[in-house]
Parts: sequence; structure tokens; C-alpha cells
Amino acid sequence: MMMKMKKIQKGFFLLALTVLSFASYAQTTFDLRLNELLSNNTDNIVDDYGAHSTWIEIYNPTYGTVDIGGCYITDDENNPKKYRIPQGDVSTKIPPLQYLLIWADGIDYHGPLYTNFKLSANGGYLALYSNDGKTLIDQIKYPELESNVGYAKNGNAKWEKSNTVTPRLQNESYALESASEKLGKRDPFGIVISITAMSVVFVVLILLFFCFKQLAKFHIKTSKKKAAEAQGVEIDKVQYAGEETGDIYAAIALALKLYQDDIHDIEDMVITIEREDKMYSPWNSKVQTLRQTPVIIRK
Repeated sequence: MMMKMKKIQKGFFLLALTVLSFASYAQTTFDLRLNELLSNNTDNIVDDYGAHSTWIEIYNPTYGTVDIGGCYITDDENNPKKYRIPQGDVSTKIPPLQYLLIWADGIDYHGPLYTNFKLSANGGYLALYSNDGKTLIDQIKYPELESNVGYAKNGNAKWEKSNTVTPRLQNESYALESASEKLGKRDPFGIVISITAMSVVFVVLILLFFCFKQLAKFHIKTSKKKAAEAQGVEIDKVQYAGEETGDIYAAIALALKLYQDDIHDIEDMVITIEREDKMYSPWNSKVQTLRQTPVIIRK
């Protein structure tokens, strides 16, 4: 029985770990998306060193901060690990629904957000890999671009040329929408979200109810078996407190009542008033309350 109980507890522990892993997966680097790039920068924004470097914009569509540190970004399909974004730097953290700009200037020692390659104005390949260097997060093949013409996603998540680049901002006139933003437009009053949330809560409560009910049955069965072994009877004949019939409780209550009555006898209180034979009593005479007339003694 103890081994079976340990297996059940282990199963619940693994189930909890699975739920937590799904919850944590909701806000990881796998949600990040390549959102915009500028491969021919001649008079657009400059980097921290005053150079017109090519750049890549990455978007975080989730409602949690995501750290891109440890991931790989490359312009070579055959080399996923061409540039590894350093870990442990605050600049690699992307806040919810925000954008991160990575400079492709070919000088990686300039900082954690500077790659060791440059984007080609004649077109090329760009990809973002997870920290294992094997799992592809997002990729894009971009065409040849004119000077200061960007390549960005439109409202349908399709890439197209853009004459107005928007680094660290929503793409002009076709902002990239996350699933939650689309749901907000379809359900402005939050009815679907409320019903979904309540359904999840009730389903979890029902599952917990059945789980605890089965655990209670298991413990009762185990305790009955131990009691039967101790009493030397069959398990079906073991009786516990709380399983007695109503007449047993009535007999116990009556016995307690009689016991209390024997300890606290109720005696009759009789008050007897007898008439005094003496009509006058000096104790109630008004004379006792008067002062005597003072006596003047003359010598």
C-alpha cells in the first residue's frame, strides 16, 4: 500500500511539473519573431558608435519579459551558430509587447547586440535559433533592397518592403498584432476570456475534487485494513466513530442527561413566614432613633 501511495504522489508531482512547464513555455524565446530589418542603411538611424549599420528588429508578442540571451542569430543557412547573443546582460531582455534592435555591423565586440556579420543589400537569409543552436525560432529570406528601404511584416504577418522604417516601434500602418490583441478586437467586452477563465477554474476544481476523493477512499481502506488486523476481525466488520446508528447516539445523550441530573439535584425552595407573638419590639421602636434630652448638672 505504501508503495502504491508513493506512486500516486509521484504521479501528482509529475503532473504538476507538466502544468508548470506548459505555463512557463507560454513566455519563452520560442514566441519571439523577426519583425523588421534594414539591409542598406545610408542615412537612417545610427548605432551607439555613430555608424549607419544594418539592423534587425525582434518583437516580443507576449505579456512577459523574454531574455534573448544565449540564442543564436545567423545569415548563413548552413551555420545556425554564427553569432551567439551573450547571456547575463540586461540589454538582452525584451519587455512585454516591445521590440529589440540588433545591429549587424560585423563587429561583435562592440556589445551584446552587435553581430559578427552584416546584412547584404543584395538580399539574403536571416534566422533566429534557440540556445541549443538547433531549434529554429524564426527565419526570413529577404530580397534586394534600395537605400534606406526596410523589409517588415504587415498586418497579415507577411513580409513586404517599407519606405518608412520604424526601429523599436510598431510597423507603420500595419502593426504586428499578437493573438491576444486580435482576440481583444473580436471580443471587446471580454466575454470569451471570462468564460474561458471560469471554465478552466471549474475544471481544475472538479479534477481536484475527484483526486482528493480517491485519496480519501484509499486512506480509509488502508486504515480499516490495519484496524481489522489489530482487532482480528474481517475488514467488513470494522466499525469507526461516526458510523454508529441514531439510536446509539440517543442512548448516549440520555445517559449523559441522567448523569448530570444526579450530580445537580434540583431542590424545592420553601419560604416560611410566621407571625411574631410579641406585638412590640424595641428594635423597631422610634424611640431608639431619638436623641435623649441633655441633663444639666449644676454644682
